[in-house]
Amino acid sequence: DKDPIRRYGGMYTIATAYAGTGNNSAIRRLLHVAVSDVSDDVRRAAVTCLGFVLCGIPEQCPRVVSLLAESYNPHVRYGSALAVG
Repeated sequence: DKDPIRRYGGMYTIATAYAGTGNNSAIRRLLHVAVSDVSDDVRRAAVTCLGFVLCGIPEQCPRVVSLLAESYNPHVRYGSALAVG
């Protein structure tokens, strides 16, 4: 979709649908958006939502988000901090 607000909402839709499950396809989709979307807000939401999807497996979250935490983009780094807690 061309509207960043819809993509932003889509990230939170994925997060609420798969909260705590650690679903691989949801993680893959969120990671793809986190590194490829043109909107910083959507990227931040995608990284933050990784925390929601991985909250059932807390030891996995830092490992998944670790490379994103070193991003040049401050929105992505902020989302990583929120995802880890």
